[in-house]
Amino acid sequence: MAEILITGGAGSFGRTLATELRHQGHHLHIFDLPSCDFNYFNGWEETNIFKGDILKPGSIKDALKDVSVIFHLAAILPPVSEADQDRTFKVNVEGTQSLMTACGSLNNAPRLIFASSVSVYGDTSNEKEVIRPDHPVNPNSWYAESKVKAEEILTASDLPVSNLRISGVVIPAFLDPPEPWPFMSSQQIELLVLPDLITAMVNLVGAEDMSEQPLLIAGGPGWQVSGELYVTRWGEVMDIPVEDMDFMDQPGWLHWYDTSASQALLNYQNTSIDSFFKELEIAVSEALA
Repeated sequence: MAEILITGGAGSFGRTLATELRHQGHHLHIFDLPSCDFNYFNGWEETNIFKGDILKPGSIKDALKDVSVIFHLAAILPPVSEADQDRTFKVNVEGTQSLMTACGSLNNAPRLIFASSVSVYGDTSNEKEVIRPDHPVNPNSWYAESKVKAEEILTASDLPVSNLRISGVVIPAFLDPPEPWPFMSSQQIELLVLPDLITAMVNLVGAEDMSEQPLLIAGGPGWQVSGELYVTRWGEVMDIPVEDMDFMDQPGWLHWYDTSASQALLNYQNTSIDSFFKELEIAVSEALA
């Protein structure tokens, strides 16, 4: 079993990943800001909590002791990222450099698994084919630009790095619709359910990822739909007509993706879009009961 560090581990994504890694028998180091709520981890054996600031290499040094794998999740996410460019670049870019600086003092370099984003490709609405891992990056938001710069830092490092460019993540939960949906009605989109993302990341711990290309993580061909079709089906479950929901008037950064390499390596695309909407129906029924 591996000794694993999760930066940003006290967030909802970090907790979900940690739960599955623990279930697999791994020993965990959870690192996040002192202001975060760590109560979720109360009673977890073989789990060490580290409260610190990723911007300070000395703050994270203790959390790196004996670690063989790092999941680097710590980041400012949209829409918050677009409200404060300086903070976004400080955490997402300088924080990544700080982590690399701390790793540089280690005798044995850990493997780093980076949670990047398909947003780095920018507006791909004019592309007629699926987006492949080697598609040129063209960030059109502060979040996307910060991810590109963080990727550059990791590529320049001596650490073995697995770079995951992750698509939009959905969960089957009773939620209000976003205003607007982060894509146009006619746009090609390919989303991903959270459990499948977690499966991909957990499976990567024991996988030999020797590719220099990023791994595209998305739902697979069955999830390749239009924005309007997805929202129509979502609205049918929520009893909200698609006409009552708003779409972007300019393309968001989603598209359809070539996930053949990531699926062959990680075998994570286990939830069909039909299964997702069935799970959503159940979640809505339970919430309204």
